Amino acid sequence: MRDVIWGWVRRGITEGMMLPWWALVVRVLLHPLDFIFWRMSQTRGYQPHNDTWLISGVVYSDLMMHLLAKSQGEIYRVTRQGNTVTLEKVTNV
Repeated sequence: MRDVIWGWVRRGITEGMMLPWWALVVRVLLHPLDFIFWRMSQTRGYQPHNDTWLISGVVYSDLMMHLLAKSQGEIYRVTRQGNTVTLEKVTNV
């Protein structure tokens, strides 16, 4: 249910873009542990200000991480847009 709510909130926000204050508040309310871990270390892990994950110096979109976590054999195209890595589901193979 949290993912559905977050997807609805994110629908008009570009991947890797700074989140507006209201979206950040919703994210903190939906995922308080992510926020706590981010506060503990802002140099890695979840970055709530732009809804991304910083792993080994590379920025990955949060949507990409959710798609990977829920994948069941789908094919994805991995692309880098600026400093953010994103995933796109390939439907026509």
